Amino acid sequence: MWGVTYRFRGVVGALAVSLLAACGDTSEAGRDGAPSGETLSEARAIDDDIRARLEALPGVTILGDEQIDDFRFFTLDFEQPADHRHPEGEKFLQRMTLFHRSVTAPMVIDTEGAEIFAEPIAAEPVDLLKGNQVTVEHRFYGTSTPASRDWKLLDVWQSAADAHRVVEVFKTIYGARWLSTGVFRGGTAALLHRYFFPNDVEATIPYAERHSLGLQDVRTPHFLATVGDATCRDRLKAVQRAALERREELTPLLAAQVEWGFTFETLGVDKAFEFSVVRLPFNFWEYMGLAPYDCDTIPEPTVSAEELFAFVDLVAGPAYTFSDQSLYSAIEPESYQCATELGAPLFPELELRPLLRYPGGQVPTALPPAGVVKVYNPVPLLKLELWTRLHARRVLIVDGALSPWSASAFGVSSRNDSYRIVDPAGIGFYGTLTALPEPQRTFYFERLAEWADAPVHVPAVTAGKLSRSYEKLLRRR
Repeated sequence: MWGVTYRFRGVVGALAVSLLAACGDTSEAGRDGAPSGETLSEARAIDDDIRARLEALPGVTILGDEQIDDFRFFTLDFEQPADHRHPEGEKFLQRMTLFHRSVTAPMVIDTEGAEIFAEPIAAEPVDLLKGNQVTVEHRFYGTSTPASRDWKLLDVWQSAADAHRVVEVFKTIYGARWLSTGVFRGGTAALLHRYFFPNDVEATIPYAERHSLGLQDVRTPHFLATVGDATCRDRLKAVQRAALERREELTPLLAAQVEWGFTFETLGVDKAFEFSVVRLPFNFWEYMGLAPYDCDTIPEPTVSAEELFAFVDLVAGPAYTFSDQSLYSAIEPESYQCATELGAPLFPELELRPLLRYPGGQVPTALPPAGVVKVYNPVPLLKLELWTRLHARRVLIVDGALSPWSASAFGVSSRNDSYRIVDPAGIGFYGTLTALPEPQRTFYFERLAEWADAPVHVPAVTAGKLSRSYEKLLRRR
């Protein structure tokens, strides 16, 4: 049965007051974008010449422009200060994409938690509202990296300030209401943007948002011990044990991926393999429904080494997480963020301990970037958690009962016109709102329509349609 969870964990009043003191203005004043002042005919003229309007924006460079279905799709670079506290200093180009339908339609800012996709992938709220979307690559990922690579500039406030500046500049064209969204780390980034700059958007809809307390969040093992079907959990454990017992057969198969361009000088093949096996249940449930596996695809522990490794490789992707190429590219900024502010889950090891050679080693502070001081600061995410529970207005959190991240989900209050949806058989991904049963679907569509000041266009749902639309996000975290 579908459920909406309204939860409040007791907090000490004095702590809440002290931590929320720096929340910034949470008043309602100024939350709507300034009216554009254009008539309908003028708006149509702008739509016809939207490229010229975009090129006139400060710091915007158009890299691509194509017509796709009912929108124009632009690829952009946007000049940002490397340090928003010192905007006169170093600059970098932040990669973005723009779905343009109409300057009179709502705008959704999609804060990516990592590298942007070059292909057009519209967020679910954008599809429902027939709106516009500006998607923002996270700083230090992809091409959006300052030349100095000063890691101190990779923090949650600087990222939120990136999104704030995008809103400020693009609101000069898009004067209708703005909303925000994001998936996984991008969902957390959307909430952080709203926390630091509460008047930028009207509402926020994060999906499967990531949230950990500490460098090894102890809530994760408790969740993984009860998630899903017991038989499925037992089969995963059997695969883990078999993979570790047969590591002498399996690790050469990982080492052979040097032919694909992967090397393992930083951690070594054996440690990379063990870390991946330990993470297997977390990864399995994290992408359930998006990934090409389910409980029926879990192999027997007695299958050939090639079949056993193929399953570990498919689910945990050791080369795509722990190779040198990954550790010093996409994984490097993620590890730094987890080590300093975002925290990380504790991957269960207790039942595997006799088979482990590197127990307790999966701590983000031990991973690259090397030679960089990494000190974990829990305050930003603790402030965010208190804000969502006590003050956040017009937030719709979409989670899934199968996602390990739901073990540490943010709470909200319906008193603030904020809600949390939990998909009982999924991970809380795009498509969840559309698939809601009645009367829940109507209720949330009405909330979305009111927040956006625009009608919701209910799509026809066919088997597999929504998952195929978003399958490219499989490994985005």
